[in-house]
Order: sequence, then structure tokens, then C-alpha cells
Amino acid sequence: MDLENFEDGPSALHSPSSHYQGQQLSPKTALRLFDDIWYTLATRRSRWMDLIGDYGGKETFFIDGDSLLQLVFDTPSLALGRLVEDTENKRTDNSFQLLHAKFILEKHILEFTQRDTTFEVVFFNGARHTSIGAGVSEFSRNSRALARKMLFHHMANIHIPIHSFNSPKDPSWINLVSKKQPMFIMVNDGGTLVNAQGGQYKRALLQRELLFELSRQGLAFALLKGAEYRDSKIMTFVYESRTYVQNLRLDLPLKHAISLSRDELDEQLGYVTPLSTLVIQPPLEWWSNRLPVGDLSSIFLLHVLLIAQLDVRLLARGLPKLHPDLEFLLQRTFLPSVFRILAQSDSCSLDIDGRLFLEVLWFVIQTKATSVKQILPSLQKADENSRILSELSFDGPGLADRYPSPPISAVAASPAPQQYHLLPFSNHVFDTALAHVNIPDTAQIDVDAPKSIFGMDILANDTKHWHNTHSILPTYLGGPKSKPLNEWEKRRRDRKLHRDQTRLQKQAASLTGANGNILEKTIIAPVGSRPQNSKPIRLSGADKTRAKIQEGKSKKTKEADRSKPPILTGANKARAKILEDKSKKTEKEAVEWWGGKLKAMTLDTVEDQLEHVKLLKRNPSSKATYPSVAFEIRLYELHLILKGWTMKSDPDSSRDEMVIKILRLLSEIKELPVHSNIPTTANKFLVDVCRSIGFESFTGSLLPDVALSLDSCAFKPIKLVSKMVSLYPFMSITVSPIEWQLEHFGEYMDRSMDSAPDARVPFSPDRWQREVLDAIDKNESLLALAPTSAGKTFISFYAMEKILRESDDGVLVYIAPTKALVNQIAAEVYGRFSKHYSGNQTLLAVHTRDTRTGDLQRAQILITVPEMLGILILSPTLAQNWTSRVKRIILDEIHSIGQEQGGAVWEQIILLAPCPIIGLSATVGSPEQFNVWLESVQKAHDFPHVYIHHPYRYSHLRKFFFLPSPDKYSSTSLSSHEVSKRLTFLHPVSLLSENSNSLPIDMSLESRDCLCLYRTLHSHNLLKDIDLSPETIFKGRGLLCQKDILEYEKVLKDVVVHLLVHDPNSMKKIISSLTPQTLTDPGADVSPSNGEFIEGLMTLVCDLHKLDNLPAILFSFDRTGCELMAKCIVEKLESSETKWKQSSHRWKTKLAEVENWRKLEKVRSAQRQKEMKQKQEHDALRDDISSTHAWQATFNEEDPLADFSFAGRPSSKEELEDTIRDLSGPWLNTPDWAINALRRGIAVHHAGMSKAYRIAIENLFRQGFIRVMISTGTLALGINAPARTSVFCGDSPFLTALMYRQCAGRAGRRGFDLLGNVVFFGLPYSRVQRLVLSRLPALGDSFPLTSTFILRLFNLLQGSNYADFAVRSVESVMNLPRISHRSDMGKDQVLHHVRFSIEYLRRAGLLNHEGKPTNLFGISSHLYHTEPSNFALVHIFESGVIHKICEQSSSVNAEMDLLLLLCHLFGRRYIPRNYSRPEVIALLRKKYPSQIILPPLPSEIGAKLQGHNDDILRMFSSYALSYAVEHQSSLGVDDTLPVSGPTANTVRIESPFIDYLDSTKITPIARSIFAATSGLDDHFTSIYDLVSTVRKGIHLHEHAIPSMQGFVDHSALRESVQPEHKLNAYILDFYSHGQLSALAEANGIRRGEVWYELQEFDLTLKTIRTSLQELLIQLSLARCRKIKDVNELLDLEAEEDGSKDTVQEDEENEEENGIEGFKRPPQTSPGDWKVYEIFDRITRNFGEKFHEIFA
Repeated sequence: MDLENFEDGPSALHSPSSHYQGQQLSPKTALRLFDDIWYTLATRRSRWMDLIGDYGGKETFFIDGDSLLQLVFDTPSLALGRLVEDTENKRTDNSFQLLHAKFILEKHILEFTQRDTTFEVVFFNGARHTSIGAGVSEFSRNSRALARKMLFHHMANIHIPIHSFNSPKDPSWINLVSKKQPMFIMVNDGGTLVNAQGGQYKRALLQRELLFELSRQGLAFALLKGAEYRDSKIMTFVYESRTYVQNLRLDLPLKHAISLSRDELDEQLGYVTPLSTLVIQPPLEWWSNRLPVGDLSSIFLLHVLLIAQLDVRLLARGLPKLHPDLEFLLQRTFLPSVFRILAQSDSCSLDIDGRLFLEVLWFVIQTKATSVKQILPSLQKADENSRILSELSFDGPGLADRYPSPPISAVAASPAPQQYHLLPFSNHVFDTALAHVNIPDTAQIDVDAPKSIFGMDILANDTKHWHNTHSILPTYLGGPKSKPLNEWEKRRRDRKLHRDQTRLQKQAASLTGANGNILEKTIIAPVGSRPQNSKPIRLSGADKTRAKIQEGKSKKTKEADRSKPPILTGANKARAKILEDKSKKTEKEAVEWWGGKLKAMTLDTVEDQLEHVKLLKRNPSSKATYPSVAFEIRLYELHLILKGWTMKSDPDSSRDEMVIKILRLLSEIKELPVHSNIPTTANKFLVDVCRSIGFESFTGSLLPDVALSLDSCAFKPIKLVSKMVSLYPFMSITVSPIEWQLEHFGEYMDRSMDSAPDARVPFSPDRWQREVLDAIDKNESLLALAPTSAGKTFISFYAMEKILRESDDGVLVYIAPTKALVNQIAAEVYGRFSKHYSGNQTLLAVHTRDTRTGDLQRAQILITVPEMLGILILSPTLAQNWTSRVKRIILDEIHSIGQEQGGAVWEQIILLAPCPIIGLSATVGSPEQFNVWLESVQKAHDFPHVYIHHPYRYSHLRKFFFLPSPDKYSSTSLSSHEVSKRLTFLHPVSLLSENSNSLPIDMSLESRDCLCLYRTLHSHNLLKDIDLSPETIFKGRGLLCQKDILEYEKVLKDVVVHLLVHDPNSMKKIISSLTPQTLTDPGADVSPSNGEFIEGLMTLVCDLHKLDNLPAILFSFDRTGCELMAKCIVEKLESSETKWKQSSHRWKTKLAEVENWRKLEKVRSAQRQKEMKQKQEHDALRDDISSTHAWQATFNEEDPLADFSFAGRPSSKEELEDTIRDLSGPWLNTPDWAINALRRGIAVHHAGMSKAYRIAIENLFRQGFIRVMISTGTLALGINAPARTSVFCGDSPFLTALMYRQCAGRAGRRGFDLLGNVVFFGLPYSRVQRLVLSRLPALGDSFPLTSTFILRLFNLLQGSNYADFAVRSVESVMNLPRISHRSDMGKDQVLHHVRFSIEYLRRAGLLNHEGKPTNLFGISSHLYHTEPSNFALVHIFESGVIHKICEQSSSVNAEMDLLLLLCHLFGRRYIPRNYSRPEVIALLRKKYPSQIILPPLPSEIGAKLQGHNDDILRMFSSYALSYAVEHQSSLGVDDTLPVSGPTANTVRIESPFIDYLDSTKITPIARSIFAATSGLDDHFTSIYDLVSTVRKGIHLHEHAIPSMQGFVDHSALRESVQPEHKLNAYILDFYSHGQLSALAEANGIRRGEVWYELQEFDLTLKTIRTSLQELLIQLSLARCRKIKDVNELLDLEAEEDGSKDTVQEDEENEEENGIEGFKRPPQTSPGDWKVYEIFDRITRNFGEKFHEIFA
């Protein structure tokens, strides 16, 4: 929901179209008008996002075929209907290289198929001009028209689902959309044209109309042109349909302009182009009769038949050179007419190769041939086509006379690429790994990397945190000494320690259920460690044998001792007698205690007695828990329940509710600890209870199986049966017990899965949980997947406890994807474990990018985020003394490995982990595929691996749809609210679409769902051949359990799947029967307006309150929207409360009572003081207590009234007020609206709220005070926020299959609720169906072996002095069979990639010849996540440009020029092309202070980056060439297309012509042979050209090559060539004006996204500044030589405290003081210092603006 009205857009863009009325619009004017009234604002609303991970997942989507073919035909290297210019003259290119076009098409299709997407291709005849074009050349148009038809058939032949329609209004299209329910369609928008030709405006106008019609039909679209394929992601702009568009109508002038443009383009083309998937290959004779009669037609037919018989390598050719007049004739007359004939035909599956045709023509002219026999002497008349071919004739001599051609046809091939020479390099670890990489002719010439701009090469010393100056080393490991604190600083530190400790204590108490009580921690005794100098004893072979024999004897002795009965000595007998007497005494006291309690309750009402009994059941004393007493307490409760039931006026109405209570109590009685016997009277009472409620046949499974005694009960149970007849017939259920259980008892059934007691844990684990325990005990690596609520939580804590008990120095690292989850786990560890160490070790440390608590090198448990562990595990210093101590790494929410940002870090952690890992998740798509890779990595590290997958939730999720309504919320209070009945239950099967052919893997049926489905199937006579009645299925079983339901569910699902596949009509009836009638109303499939949403929101929350379905989490994926929802709910509550107070006589009376009490309180206070003076302490104390405990004493008229608040009862009013007071303080500055909402039990949770506020509301939510939590996705990932209901409020592009499951899983958490509710509100019903039926996409991946990662590996080796861990890490990475779980790059190619990445690092001056990181390593390494921007910055630094910028006379100009550069490198946010039109930007700039479009990089910088990019291209082209040469035999012949596979097998034809083709062909080594058919050899023009046309078997990742092309394209060097997407100037604009409103309105960034964007840039600036500071220090040390201590160069105001229990300030606050105190190191050059000063000024200025805005 767009509650902030962002989508309305700036008023400046709402231009009326009335002044165009009556005008005839030109295509250009019409296009602008279309954009003004719709597309520009639609473009502003679009989002740049990952289509797979963040939007579509595995949902079906469409690709517009003409948009796809437009990308193919517009490929610059494709020779198909174009002109070629050489240096001498303009040559006519008559090429029609269809094979190359197929290759390009399949490469595009492969981008989708290899990402496991589900798509279909659609063509609209009305949009054919998108691909055919509007060029002036008839040859070009007809070439594209024919290629369009042929590629259409090609896609059909390779089994791509493909469809053709006239237009989006075609009924068959509408039916397909209804059937397939596509998530979106990928399409081109026609572009943003400036000074284009008229035909281009017409095409763009028609394309806009197509988008408009699709959007009006409610279909979202994503731009195909300009999409970026990064690893497993597809990034592009997504446009979602909006309701107003669906009602928008175009004015007549615009409609007329569109119609006229279409007519003119159709007239220009001149013929129809039918598309059909039914291809019939006509005989050759059919074609010969339709082509123009003549020599050229015969030669054309000859080439057609030759193609199928030629080896594809013979088709790799340059452009043949013919007589200019002949070339002109072919293009202007012959080929256009032939292509037109073929394009108009209903079928055309011929293969055409324009250059082969030209070669045949040239050969005929050269040889003056007159028949096919002269060209192909060995031609045999094997079939009809061969016969016709043999009869073809042509006038070769005549052609030679008219068009004499040059003697050599093919253009001379380009010279082979120059041999690339690698720089010298030798590193013994990498030398071993790269020993088999043989690069031919790479003699190590005497050349080295360029010298640094800083005057010398400095070896890097990576010991500091990345965005501040704090050392990662404590003092005892060489870190800086702590600065002594003065008294004020000590008090400040102590106050913070106390604050943090109190906060941690509260959070731990809420997590462990110890609110108001002392934390009950598991106390672990220190183990004691072996002295560091001692070595393990080495045993000889004989010693080992003797030890083993002795161990076996000892084991047998112990077993024998255990098998012997204990010897009862006199002392033992005495002890046994004492224990027996004590037991009898305990029993007597317990019985007497129970008798007293019974007597005390005699005169109470039944209701009061029940409440008292419930309190007794919670009593933990030995009397209440004594077996016989515990039994009688529950027996008495059963007696009271039955007695109360008989006293009801309408007992029939509550039958089901009462039977549920009775059965649950009977189950509780049976599960009580074993007692020897029960009284006969009690047993008879229990039997009578079963008989009375209709469960007489279930007594065996319901009652305890123990002996009976003659003892009597302490009370007389109610009499239920007389003479075998029930005295209360209304108690008996009216259906069979089996059906009743299915319908009413499902959520109360036993849910254990083969559970059994296990001494290792304090509960009875299920089978899969025991397997997990076994794997941890065996020290195996583990991937455990189980749904939320299944019981994964214990896994982490069991592993932690094991580490703590095994040693005092072993380390477990717990990785969580979010800081919120890190804080929660840390608090829970604090609340669970306690260990007192003899030395200076600690139990817990927490490290995130913002905060650090504890000393990670002394802690046994480290809780952190993946980015921090990535830093730590690659830290050279830690590799020497910490990494080897890590015994376990837990990767919680491991599916985060597939996210767009940060996924590579997860993969790198797995690759480098020095110990077994535990991966945990509830939502992994295609888990088996991921596990195969994970297992291979673990085995490479010699860690056994176990995969455990448990698919069942503990508690079911019941789904509801909240029906939209225009009605306003009208209740005057919560108590007066009447349930709206808009909550509609959704049966899981009812959500299936008519076209489903399978069920979602995670679709789950409750017992009542199973019963309902069975009854529906039975009513439609669909179970004739099989008896699936519950009575049959569960015959002979007692009380049902969840395992029984799962078996029944499976049988019913099999029936449903069978119907879906074999009887869809019947299945349609089943779905219709299960779907509530209200959901078939069209209104259910429409999103509500903002006003209706707010009114409905209040109604929904009140309904949930009335139905006892709070607490609830309301998910909305917009931060501003969350806040507005909370404000609206609070506003309505406050308004209702104010009206009630104004009209309520009761309220006014209460206020008067309070006022009188307060007046009298003054008198009482004076009296108490007088009594105290008279030393009447006892009475005074008594009076004081009675006075202060009066309700008036705590009454505050400003507090929300219970009838206008959703708040639960706080555990302590004082603690609640303390929390609110802390949150309202000046340090946290929580907004007033948030405090007001909190008092009413409402809170907002998103990343923009302070950490303290989020922790506080999480605690209050767990305590039950906050009962309405409104959240973005921050509560979706594992946060312990147990809710009864999850509500999805409004639709969002980020509400994906994964996010839906994560958020829905918050409901019905184990231990809190037996059932969870999921409510959909504000979403169209069709969207709900899609969400529930959606499939999880396979985990994405990010290529982890980037150049920066390789650089960091060298740093790890060098800095750790080649520690064992560092060496093993490198060796394992080099030897993996696959580098990532979705990569096709094998070991050999990985080694080549590494070698050329090393070459790049050498050339960039980041590695010396021994592999030691140098100079600007810190910047490039610390900005690893920005690659290639980090390398671009390094190159610009080393080229001297930055020094030149900073040395300007004007510091202001230097500051802004440098900031512009940094924006291009690190603030790259695309702005859609249409929104960046000059006229749009001009309108916005008149009203707002933003530039909006980022100015281009200066030409000088563009030139530097272009040169660097050329070097990179040479390096990686050589990489591809060298790999192809070395592995030529294994790569084989490159005759396989990317999707369709190998081309046809051919047999060489002996012929002079074939010999000629063979001698003149292009023979590429690294380039694909299919691309070579357009004349391309191994000279690559760009990185994209390299990766997109490289041959089969070489897997190049464009984003693994540090290409500079993106930066060059946005420089003044390329100003004449507009990039596909312009860059948003939001960073530059914010730096200039600091206005968030301008960023939202003008720059088009939603307010909820601004904080993330600015924070990332803020941290980047700090990282660069810190790296520069370290570099200047190292340069100074190298120059001075005399300075040994780096700290002598610093004068920092705050230093890291090295004590073991230091709790540090947030790093964001700490680092400011440290950086500002940095002084110029000795002998720093003026230029270097000026650079630092400008960087420092930008960093401080930006940071101040950022923190001021978001304080």
C-alpha cells in the first residue's frame, strides 16, 4: 500500500492533455503526450530489483517475443540486414547470418533457463515492428521480418512454450492470461527518443500502447532491454499495474495518432507476417516455383541445400567481396524480394546463410560454372531434393562477364591477437596450486608493475577496522595500549555498562520466560586447559596396542560392575529405610495438604474453584506435584468442568467446546508421572466420562494403564451414569468419535514424530532432532532444514553448550543475517549459560558493524553477522591465534546466501570455514542441489557432512482473507465492537487455480481440512473406486495424533493430484465447492483505496481482538506505511476515547472520586508524619500500605483506558514506566507518536527505529503487553516474536514466496499457540492464491572468486606468515570441483581465472611479485562488496587524477569534483530513462533544488578508465585464449548451441568448392564458432563481447571481471552515446541541500529507502578515509625509519579498551573523535595530505548531514 502517496508523484508532472483536443498529433507529439499522461509517472513508480530473488521467484512469467528479437537484431556484431563501413569505401553487406542470430537468441534464453525460471514467449502481431524495425532499407525490413519468422519456429522446435496473438485485446490472449496467471511480462518500452527518425517515434508509440494495454489488464511488466544478469540475479525495472490505469481511457487524438502510426508502418512493410507453431516443410520444388526465375534463384536454392550438409566450422567467414553492382543488385532487388516471399509464407523452416550464398555466387562467377555438378561433383541423387538440385543450372560465364569479381572472395582475416606477457610472479602456495596452468609462450619478460603515485611501494598492514581507526588486536597481541581514563570518562563508561547490562538482562528475561524472576542459567564449570608449552604424548605402535587392550579391559570391567546387583550392606539397608520413611511422610503431608485445599474450596462457586485448581496445577511444590495428589487435582478439575456443564441453561450449544476440554484433561491425566495405582472409584468415574461424551470405545487409549486400589477419592465425583445409561445425554457427541476428532480436535492432537526421551536434552526429541544431536556429537557438518515452529532452536544452544563443556578455549561462532537477530541470540545466550573462568577468558562476545561487546579473542561464543565473520576469517592476525580455535560455525537462516547483497560473503565463509558448520533454515528452495555443493566443500575440508530435512510444522497455519468493504469503522469502543464477519476462511485446496497440475510442496491440511475435502470429494462421487472414509482409514485406532493425519493427508493429496492431471473439470467443481461465495465476487480481487484500507485496518484489528487472535504482527514492506498505520490506529482509539470521556457519566464520577481522594490524601499524609514522630511505626506502616495500594494512588487520567487500548497486562507497571522513560529520553529521542502507540499496546518495528526501541518492544511483545506489532520484514528472520496471527497488509513487490513463508511462520510459534492464523488484507484474492501456491526459487549464488577475494587471500597468507589455516584455505579453494553451488566453472578453469586475476592485481599495483599486498590494498580490500568500483578508485588514485583534483586552488571545487567521482563509483542508483527526459528534468528543477541526473564523469577520468578497461580486456581475452588452447582436446568441437544443443552431424563432401571454403574459413580459438559466422575472430571489442560470445566450455562471469565499462559509459567521453540508464544524483543532491523531501519528490526515492542508500555511502566514505590514514602512517614509517610505534603518530581522544569485559560504544559514534584527532604524519607530502584533507572534509560533512537528518 502506498500510504505515503509516493506514487502520486510531483504535481509538476501532472500535465493536462486538454490543450491537445482537436489536434492531429504527430508521432513525436503523441509519444510525449502518452508519456505525460501515464508513462512518466509509471516510470517514477518503478523499482530496480531482482526479478528472481526479490520478485517473481519460480512464478510463471511471459517474455514478449518481439522485444526479445529486438535485442537479437540490434546486436552490433550480428551480420543481418546492415551496412558495413571500411576505411576505403562503403560496402553493401548482404549477410543474413541466421546461425549467429540463433546463437544470440539462445544466449538470451539461457540467461533465464539457467536461473530456474518458468517462462513462456508471446508474440503480438501488432507489435511486430518492434523487432522488424522502421528502417528506410527494404532489405533490412525484409531481412528482419524473415528472421523473426525463422527464429519463432526455432524457439518452437527447442520446446520453448510459445504463443502468437493479434493484440492484447485478442480473446485467446485473455484466456491464456487467465489460465497461466503470469506474474509479469518482460518487454521493451520503445526507448526515450531524442532527435530520432519519424519511424522510430511510431514504433515507440506502438510499444507504449502495448504496455498500456497490458497494464490496464492488471499485468505487471519488467523491462527486458537494459536488464542486468548478475550471478543468479536478473536486475531490471519492474512496473506494477495500478487501479487508476485500469480505468484510464485515452483521448481521441492520441488514439488516432496510434492508429495512424500502425497503418503507416504496416503500409511501409507492405505484407503480413503470419506466425504459426505448426511448421510444414514444403519440398524444394515448391520453393523453386515461387522464387524469381533466374541464375540468382538457382544459386540461392543451392546454398540452402548446402547448409544442412556443411560442417558449421565452414560457415565461419568474413564478408565475401563481389562486384559493387552485383552487391547493389542483391540488396536492392533480389534479396528483398526473396526474403519477402519467404516471410509471407505460412511455413518457412529453411536455413539461410547470407555469406555462404555470396560465397557460392562468387565461386560460380570465378569458375564460370553452369551446373551444380561442376561445383559438387560427388552429388548423388539420393532423394527428390538432390534430383532437383542436380537439375539446377545457371549462366556462370554470363555472370562473370557482367559482374567480374576480385580473385579472392573473403576479406583477409585479422592478424592473431598479440601474445600477452604476464608479469613476474612467484608464491610457493599459489605456485603449487597453479602448477598445472600452462600458458603457452608466456616467457617472463623483464618488466614489473607500474610504480605507485605515492612514490614507493608499501606493504599493507591490515590490523584496523575498516571504517574507523580501532585495531582489531587487543593489547596483549600487539594492539595499542588503552589510554588511561579520567574520573568523568570512567563514570561515563560505567553508566553505559550499567545501561547495557540492564537492557541485556531484560531482553534475556523476556526470551527465557523469566520475567520478574531470577534468570536460571545453566552453570558450566571450567574445564581447565593444557599448558601452552606442553605437547601431546606420542605413542609408539606397541604402546598404542597395549593402551587399546587396557582400554578394552577397563570397559569390560565397568560393564560387569554395572550388571551386578547392588550389595545391601547394613548401611545400605539403613539408608533405604530412611528413604522409605521419608517417602511415606511426604505422601502423608501431600494428602493432608490436598484435603485442606479441598475443604477450603467447599463454599466457593464452581468458577472460583476452577480458577483455584488451575493455580494449584501451576504450583511447583512437592505437595502439588506428588503423583497421587497431582492425579486427584486434575480429577477434581474434570469433576468441576462436568458439574459446571450440567448447570448451564443451554448445555447443547457448548458440547464441542466442553468435550475438547475433557479430552485434553484426560490426555493430561494419562501423561502424568507414573504412579502405582489409582482408586477404583476414580477409574469408574473416568470410564463414565468416556461413555458420557461418546468415547466409550476409546477408554483403553484415554485412561491410565495402571492397577486399581480400594482407596477412595478425597471427594465424591459427579454421577454421570446410572444402570449403564448416561444421565446427561446432551454430553454425547452426535457424530462418530473419529469424525468429531477430525473436525474439532485437530490442533490438540499429539504432534510428536517418533519422539523418545534423550538424556542430552530436557525434552523428548523427535527422530530428526535426535539425528541432529548425533551429528553434533560426532562433530559432523550439518544442514538442518525444518519449518518455523518445528523445533530448530535447541540445535544452536546444544552445540554451544557442547563447546563450553569440552574446553575453555574452543570457540563457536554463530552467524545471523541481521543485527536484530544477533542481539536476540546474544541475550538468549546470556540468559542460558554461565561459566566462570580461572583466567581471562569470557563466555560471550558480540560483533556487528555498528557495535562490539566483549573481546572476541577471549570469548568462547561469538555472535556476529556474516560480513564481520568474513572480515575476521580473512584477518591475517587472527589466523595466527584465533581461527584455529574455532570449532563450530552456525549459519542461521542460511538461505540468505541467495540474497542480492551479501550472498558472496556467505559462500566465502563456507569455502574458508576451518571447522564443521551447522546450516539452519526453514525456507530453502531446491535444497538437495544446494546440499550437494555444501557437502563437497565440507568433504574438501575433511569434515563428514549430514543432511537432515524435516518438512512438517509443529502447529498448523489457518489462512483467512479479509474481505474489502467501503464501510467505515464505527465502533465506539473495543467492548462495543461487533465482529464484522469479513474474515473468510480459506481451505488450502480452494486456493488452487483451475490450471494447476501439482500441489505446492509445503501445502498442509489440518485434520478438519482433510475431513472437509473428503466430504466434498464424496459428494461429487469421485471416490467410487476407493473407500477413504475416516472410519475406514482410522479403524481400530484410539485418540488420533498428527502422524495419523499426515497419512490421511497424503492419501487425499494423491487423489487431488490425480484429478488435477486426469480430470480437471471435476477438480474445478471441487475447488468451486470449497471456495466461499464471497470470494467469487469481483470486488474481492481489487485492492482497496487508501481510505478503505485505513478503515478496514481498524476493523480488522478489532476483529482479531474480539476473536482472541491477538497478539498479531502486521507486515507491511514500507517503513513509512508502517508508521502511518500505527498513527491511524492510535488516532482512532484516541478519538473514540475522547468522545467517550466527554459523554460518560461513569468517567466523570470516577474523576470526582479521584479528586476527593487526592484532597484527603494530603490530610492522611500529614497524619502519617505525625504518627511517625510519635514513633508509631507499625500503625504508620500499615496506614501507608493501605493508602498507597488504593486504586486511586496509581490512577492516571492520562493513561489509555483498557477499552481503547490493545495493550495486555504489563509484568510490572514500574518497569513499563521505566522503559517508556528511557525511550523518551534525549539520547534515544523516540518520536511522541511511537510512545503514544506503545502505551496502547501498539508498536512499529523497522530498521529505521533505534536499536533500544526495537529491543524494548520485542521484550514487551514477548511479555504480552504489546499485542499489535506493525513491522516490515525485520521480524521475518528468526526473531523470537511469538504471535497468534500474522497479517499481510497490502501488496508489495517484496512480498515474495520466500518472504511470505518467513512472515507467515511467525504465527503459531511452538510453546505458545496450538494454531497460527494468517490473514491477507488489502491484497487482491488472485494475489493471495499466487502467494500461497508459489514455489520457493532455488537458492541464488554469487561468484565468490572475485579479484578482491583473491587479493584478500594473499593478504591472509602474507599477514599470517603463512599460518596453517591460511595455507589450507587457499589449497581447498583451488581444489574444489565447483566454486559455488550453481557455478559450472570446474577446477581447471578456476585455476586459469585465479592466474589472470593475479595478473590484474599485479598490473593494478596491489600485489608485488611475491604476492604481498601493497599500497592501496586497504581501500580495494575493505570495499570488497563494491567491486569493480574499488578497483576503479585505485586506478584513478594511481593515475594521479585524484591528486590533481585535490590540488586545485579552490577547496570547494576540489570537494565537489571529488564527490562527483565518488558518486559515480559508489552511489550508482539508476534512474529510468523516461523519467530522465530533458523536459521532465527541466520541470522538476524549477520546483526542487535537486540536479536529479548525475553529471557525467570528466573526459580525463573517462579516458583513464577506458585505457584501464582496454588492459583488462587484453588480460582476460588472453585468459580465454590460453585456456582454450591448453584444453582444446577436452573442450572438443564448438558445434553446440547454448540451449538446443549440437548442430546436425555432417559428412564431408569432396569438392573444390568445399576445399575453398575450408581454406578461407575463420578459425577462432576462444570465440564461439556461431559468432564467427558473422566474421568475428578472437579480437574482442569489450568485456561484454568476450563473455557473451566466448566458446562453449569456457564459463566467464561478467561480474567476476573488474570491467570499467559502466563508468566509461557515464563519462563525458561517451556523451554522444546515451547509456541505457542514467544515474541518480541523490548523493550529490543530498550533500548540497540535505532535504529528504526533495529526494523523495524529485529524485524519486521512496522515503523508506533513503536511509539505507545514504548509510551505505556514509560507511564507504569512512572506510576510504580510514584506509588513507593507515596508508599515510605506513608511508611515514617507511620514510622516517626511526619511528617504531604507529601510535606515536596518532593523538586519538578515544582508544579501544583492551580489558576483557569492555563494552564499547557504537563504532559510529566512537570513530568520529578518533578521525578528527588524526594529525599529519611526519614527512607526508603536501599532495598526499591535501588528498586526505579533502576526503576527510567530505566524510565529515556528509556524516553530519546524514546523522542530523536521521537523529
